[in-house]
Amino acid sequence: MNEQNPYQTTIEIAEDSYATGGMRYGGIGRLAFALGYFGITAVQWILAEVAYSVSNAGMVSVEIPLALIAGVATIALSWYRMINQGSSGFWAFATIIPLINLFVFLRCMVCPEGYADTKTLDTAGKVIGLVLFAMVLGIVGLIVTFAFSV
Repeated sequence: MNEQNPYQTTIEIAEDSYATGGMRYGGIGRLAFALGYFGITAVQWILAEVAYSVSNAGMVSVEIPLALIAGVATIALSWYRMINQGSSGFWAFATIIPLINLFVFLRCMVCPEGYADTKTLDTAGKVIGLVLFAMVLGIVGLIVTFAFSV
């Protein structure tokens, strides 16, 4: 307490990281998102295969619960990834909407931390975007090739 401000606390107050420009967004990075996303997909495939081989249950009784669990996990991953970019986490719910989910997935895979504020891609984001674009072109090329070869 000093004489100018008798109400000042004696506890030291940490500097505000936002005031100094050192933004910390939280959430998860691109690598964690990619590993989590592909991990969820792999676990879903493995569990479905095990369930099919163990029981003669119909596809609905096995696949629907697995798809719901994988969907919730994907929304959670996307939520934390969007927060890391500085966007609203509610964009993660767009992963259940066809075609818009591709936009969210692309943004989660390509955009660096704080992208919503800086609007600039780093080198890794450009390379990942180029690889994803090449993969999409390859898939479209295969579809066109097989469609016209019949």
